[in-house]
Amino acid sequence: MKKLVWILIAVIGVSAATQAQSKWGEDSIKCRENLYIYYELAKSKNYKDAYESWKYVFDNCPASSKNNVIFGPYIVEAKIKASEDAAKKEEFKELLMAVYDKRIELYPDDEAYVLERKGLDMLQHYPDSTYKAYKTFKKALELSAEHSAAFYNAYFIAAARLFNDDIFEIVDVFQAYNVVQEGLEYNNNVLNRQIAELKAKEEAGTISDKDKSELEKAERELERFDDVASNNEKILGPIATCDKLKLLYNKEAFEANKADATWLRRASKMLAKERKTDEGEAEDCTDNPIFFSVAEALYQIEPSASAARSMAIMAFKNNEYGKSAGYFKEAAEQEVDPKKKASDYLRIAVANQKLGRLADAKNAAMKAASLRKGWGDPYIVLATIYAQADGTCGANVFEKKAVYWAAIDKLQYARSIDGDVSGKANKLISLYKQQLPDKGVSFQLGHEQGEKFTLGCWIGETVTADWNI
Repeated sequence: MKKLVWILIAVIGVSAATQAQSKWGEDSIKCRENLYIYYELAKSKNYKDAYESWKYVFDNCPASSKNNVIFGPYIVEAKIKASEDAAKKEEFKELLMAVYDKRIELYPDDEAYVLERKGLDMLQHYPDSTYKAYKTFKKALELSAEHSAAFYNAYFIAAARLFNDDIFEIVDVFQAYNVVQEGLEYNNNVLNRQIAELKAKEEAGTISDKDKSELEKAERELERFDDVASNNEKILGPIATCDKLKLLYNKEAFEANKADATWLRRASKMLAKERKTDEGEAEDCTDNPIFFSVAEALYQIEPSASAARSMAIMAFKNNEYGKSAGYFKEAAEQEVDPKKKASDYLRIAVANQKLGRLADAKNAAMKAASLRKGWGDPYIVLATIYAQADGTCGANVFEKKAVYWAAIDKLQYARSIDGDVSGKANKLISLYKQQLPDKGVSFQLGHEQGEKFTLGCWIGETVTADWNI
């Protein structure tokens, strides 16, 4: 029995020694020394001088510390930038890719993140390997939806390049766009929930310094995702015409995919996506006959914010404005993204305006404005709501026409906060100036230039009688 115990101890001892040797290499002392040297240099971002010690560790004992593959890309990148010899530069590029592969080998749980970094560097250092970079991005996305804004930007840029190089068909670009948009939406929702929680703490006065830092970080990251979405729209715009979308979303395609929630979701979003015309007006592709079928099928399978929004658009197209407002309200109540929620409320405002429910329209427009700061569209709509009240508020012609000053005030404010609406605001201002109360009649009624006047009814705005605007 004692002999068996000693044999087991010996086996365990040999196993432990083997594991230690495999982690620290054949010369553990030299490995530890070089690890310490490069780590101290890398911590201070002296990546160039850290290279020799790091390279010894990476070659001889890569499993000794995770820092070997964390600092590795920064250290190798510094050598790529510093190298003037083309052949050496290529060697360092290959080494950079090898560092990423080694990290995946040693730490497989990091694979999604590592593939993101590898794909980004591949796109930068190997411009002729766009398809390989795209495949790397695709695999990373299959593993996780949580990626940086830079990742999603590069993913779609790679797809657009492949289309320009005649490697991808138009359907491949739309596919990539949809995948990227879903990733952006996922990350936006995560960030918006985090921001909402932290702002609630801020309003309650219970926010810590750490929370403040997290809030600032989340807001910066959200802005980056918004920038990526805008960049992708600019790339897609010339490609995603309504005629080209018909090639992808048509009766045959619907029949083949009418039970597929993912396909329906993507179809409804692509067809309902608004684009700005040169005149600043919004247009979409919901005139495609298949849109109504898609909207109804999606709502039956998945009554989400997106599905309710599609039903609202369909109802609006059919002049069913009350039903449309109801669906937009349903979408807004389920929506996490404040920008999309703001858009829903603005559409509620327009639907109520169509029904002549001007007070409700005003409330919805103001709700939209409160949800998205610096957005001029709600004030443009509010101006048209006030203009529509012409003749309904007040006891005389001056009071009934004074709504145009309120409308002009909103238009001036809209263009002051949002340059994108300046063209439309200026056109409406020119139009509404012609509708101001007659100056002579107003003087006869006792009203003068510069007078402050509060509009009645549901408007409640105080305006300045100014015929010189």
